[in-house]
Amino acid sequence: MVSKLLRFTKVLKNGAVFYRFEGFENVDSRWELPCEYLSGIHFAEWNGILLYSDGKTLFSLAQGNELSECAYSELMSIIDAGKKRLREIRNRNSF
Repeated sequence: MVSKLLRFTKVLKNGAVFYRFEGFENVDSRWELPCEYLSGIHFAEWNGILLYSDGKTLFSLAQGNELSECAYSELMSIIDAGKKRLREIRNRNSF
């Protein structure tokens, strides 16, 4: 599996830490992913925008957007869980 790469720049604003989204590489398009994967915790690319979901709500992140430290931490958890889920689904579906 090709390594996924998300690029962020750490920004300090009024004493608070934010993360500016700079872009991504090797993130699969949502059209290339199994429906089973998209129904739970996941992340995908769509028209240059990063889409991610905690399994309940779908979020989008465009280049230049900023996330709070808490939201950044949640996104990284979703990315880790999404990678694991996708790997499990692909392993199960490959005969």
